[in-house]
Amino acid sequence: MNKKQRDIIEHAHKLFIEKGYSDTSVQDIFERSDISKGTFYKYFSSKSELSISLLSILHESMRLQREKLLLGHKESDRLVFEEQLIFMMRFNEENKLHEIIDDMLVSNETKLFHYVRDMKAKSLNWIYKRFQQIFPQELAPYLFDGAVVFNGMLINIFITSKTLNHILTIEEIIRYCIKYTEVNIRAASEQKEQLFNPEELFSLLDDQSNDLLTTELTRATTIMKRFVAKNVMNETQQKTCLEFITFISDELMQNNTPPVNF
Repeated sequence: MNKKQRDIIEHAHKLFIEKGYSDTSVQDIFERSDISKGTFYKYFSSKSELSISLLSILHESMRLQREKLLLGHKESDRLVFEEQLIFMMRFNEENKLHEIIDDMLVSNETKLFHYVRDMKAKSLNWIYKRFQQIFPQELAPYLFDGAVVFNGMLINIFITSKTLNHILTIEEIIRYCIKYTEVNIRAASEQKEQLFNPEELFSLLDDQSNDLLTTELTRATTIMKRFVAKNVMNETQQKTCLEFITFISDELMQNNTPPVNF
């Protein structure tokens, strides 16, 4: 990704924070970035595609910084896990990720929906893996349920705190959630109660990463967009071609049916 693309994404991110995703038009992004329509559509076929690039950049930045906190420490160190969670929540708050993602989902755009679902599944999987590292082995069968409860508790307490203007620090929220999630996990262990099979999550992640149709479609779409950007010089025609390619790709992704061979 070159500097021009990153600049456009950064301007779009600021607009999403200021106006919200739904109320930010592609024209707003043109004007804030001081670019022409042709320049925008050279790099992105739609606001949706730009948004996926934004989420990808933010998610990777968060992941790298989160993993740095673990360097030099044992994976079983709960204090490091707390520090990672504190960092993640502050990162999300600074970048208004929860608000932006909620607004994106209202738009009901297929690619965005699938990308956000994938992000959430990976986030839950990370919590589950960290639970496996910080909790005793005998609790292993109940840790996935614990990760689900913990994730929901963390998000909802944070939202409720903001809604009621009852200011709780991020540290307080995280420590409370870890404490009572452990109580729930131990109680489930004693009662031998298990709600979910973690293999279901792994299956979801595998389906998303190994879906051959999706992979081939994405590859073909990218190749066609690059060809159009390079060979169609007329801005209006280029925009029309890119929009048509995106439309066909979205339709195929939504139907999720393999092409018919004639």
